[in-house]
Amino acid sequence: MRFGLEDKIIKKINSVLSRYKTVHKAMIFGSRAKGDFKYNSDIDIAVYTNGESVTGLLHELDEAAGIYKTDLIIMEQLNNEKLRQKIERDGIEIYGKQGDG
Repeated sequence: MRFGLEDKIIKKINSVLSRYKTVHKAMIFGSRAKGDFKYNSDIDIAVYTNGESVTGLLHELDEAAGIYKTDLIIMEQLNNEKLRQKIERDGIEIYGKQGDG
């Protein structure tokens, strides 16, 4: 169990991410990455894309997460520099396509 989530939920999330060719990396951040989550904490996910649309991704991630709420940040659209630094410092990669530097 990683991030307080059943392995099957992590696998479902990764399966969703892999279907979006524009997504090349995803990180969990926030309480689940820090380890101070509660049983009902949401799942904070940041994705790195090639700039193309990821319409429908949040809905699919919510479906994959089951009972947990999912918050999605698209890093290329993030204007909050403090949050960007926090994600890059404290986030834990959960998905990455091979060959992406």
